[in-house]
Amino acid sequence: MFVFKKDQQIYEFGGVTIGGSPGEYPTTLIGGLFFKGQPIVLDTKKGEFDANLTKEWISTGNLMVEKTGHPLIIQVFGRSPEAMERHISWVIENFDGPVMFESTNLSARLRGIEICDELGLSDRLIYNSINLSTKQEELDLLASSSLHMAVVLGWSPRATSLPEKMSTIREAIAAAQNAGVEKMLIDPATMPVGAGFGLDYRTLIAIKSELGLPTCSGPHNAPSAWKFLKDPAIADDSTHLSAVVASTVAAQMFAADSIMYGSMIRTKQVFTAVSLMANAIATSSAESQRALGVTKDLFEPLTFE
Repeated sequence: MFVFKKDQQIYEFGGVTIGGSPGEYPTTLIGGLFFKGQPIVLDTKKGEFDANLTKEWISTGNLMVEKTGHPLIIQVFGRSPEAMERHISWVIENFDGPVMFESTNLSARLRGIEICDELGLSDRLIYNSINLSTKQEELDLLASSSLHMAVVLGWSPRATSLPEKMSTIREAIAAAQNAGVEKMLIDPATMPVGAGFGLDYRTLIAIKSELGLPTCSGPHNAPSAWKFLKDPAIADDSTHLSAVVASTVAAQMFAADSIMYGSMIRTKQVFTAVSLMANAIATSSAESQRALGVTKDLFEPLTFE
């Protein structure tokens, strides 16, 4: 198991502790709601969805938190300002944990920042994400808002090596700090298979080694864009799920403190796989501490038997 010389930062996001040394805290899982194609979604632009089915998904998430000890953050997508407002407002009323929000639409992202102030959600909302492409308008609104937690994304089309990745991340961190972000999750940006997938895992280790900041990863993006899974001869839900689970536990083993696993329809499978590997991390971390003469409290998986 990895042991880092650099002191590891630990932050609390809406009651969920993220960061520290591998094995010190349980891996936090981030499940997504309201993405196009999910069976809960009725109208992405208007933000209409099946509330009963969404409650079932959240209930399953809460159950898996209880059974495994791994925290859950819900990530909401809003295609439009109207959808963003509806989604955030509804989720905070039906889920007690932290909520991350994102959109491909600038106006929707800006509305999410405004809602943080309007509803007094500065201790629960996490902005996803600040990167080198973030508009100055967004950064200015963030700086003037009460929102102070965000994902920092290390994406750049020019960052194709580890040194370039780390340089991009440092620039993005500086932009986030200037925008008033106090607690951050550093995401190295997962690329598609054949276009850089794998460098994100290597970068997770570098972030922990060089910066000591809590890490975040979205490895489900790699299989989602994998041409292999588009082959009609093998393309089905269970095959895609197996790839998502594999990419998730790989990120976990490469010291990701928090992991976006995509749709919450796969919550039970992902939590189960991560809980299994948490047992391996607990055993190896304890042995590493004994070998190095280190004494630090470690997360004891609830599933250890």
